[in-house]
Amino acid sequence: MQIEVKDPATGALLQLDAKPEHFKGMQGYRLMHPNGSNFFIANQSGTWRSADDHHIDADFLINIGLALEGHKLREQATHT
Repeated sequence: MQIEVKDPATGALLQLDAKPEHFKGMQGYRLMHPNGSNFFIANQSGTWRSADDHHIDADFLINIGLALEGHKLREQATHT
């Protein structure tokens, strides 16, 4: 599925492809940038976390989680 995520640092709107995946015993999503880079996140105890040792800005991760959960774009944080 395609999700729209605000980059909280710049306010830029990013289009990411999110695919459900099972990774190291966790169910989550593989997020893919248009440039081909990707990372895996999983919701653990109500908090979205990077699960493949890929560093992700905490606010960006929150915005991704909000998008995956179907929240409106205006609910995502921007720190510009």
